[in-house]
Amino acid sequence: MNLINFNHYQDYVDSFITIQDIRYLGNKEIQRNLIQNACGKNCLGNLLTREQFYQRKEKELVLLKPRGLRGLQLFGDYLNNKDEVLQQFANREKKLLEKHISTVVYLVMRSKKGLEISSFMDLEQSLRESRFENFTGCVDWRGIFEGRTKLRPSNTHLSYFDWHQNRVTFNNSDNFRVQNKRAHSLLLKHVGDHKIFCVNASCDCEHSKSVSRKTYFSPIYGYVIFFDHIIRRIN
Repeated sequence: MNLINFNHYQDYVDSFITIQDIRYLGNKEIQRNLIQNACGKNCLGNLLTREQFYQRKEKELVLLKPRGLRGLQLFGDYLNNKDEVLQQFANREKKLLEKHISTVVYLVMRSKKGLEISSFMDLEQSLRESRFENFTGCVDWRGIFEGRTKLRPSNTHLSYFDWHQNRVTFNNSDNFRVQNKRAHSLLLKHVGDHKIFCVNASCDCEHSKSVSRKTYFSPIYGYVIFFDHIIRRIN
């Protein structure tokens, strides 16, 4: 879990409150007390104390400074062609790293075996992880922009669908938690401002209003959908 998304310890605690908790208990203050006192580590396993929260958040902020990164240059600066999808990645990179927006990208393509696969990816997390040296499994974004490698759907993304096997997997990311996997088209809850939005390009439900949807075409990637969520600051 990325603690930078939380302005205060209370926001962090609130992220553990589920829709079922709200329906059952109603009062949010009671829920917070149960999580911190009655439940705590014995129930949640990884709930941090207030002191631990601020200590870890401070460490994460330090890691974002140039000393822990591969320089200040953006990966998008290495873009050497006019591919529309790659240009959209580059256009969003700085806003993502500065936490102004949070973007989910829908990719669909064929695997090395020629079978169709697709996924929804947390773009900010993917870009950020690539900036840290020796990070296992990170995407080579410089190579992607330079055309040396290709971004592909992964079973580590928010949602991954193998069309041949008719099998889907879900994963939470640093910025999003998967909601109501069977009750709706994929719903995601932003960890920072708790907004829930739908990532179905043809859906007009109430949750689709919290995100903008734009489709771009690329000879390399085909049609790619960008779901952009403007992060609401919580005071």
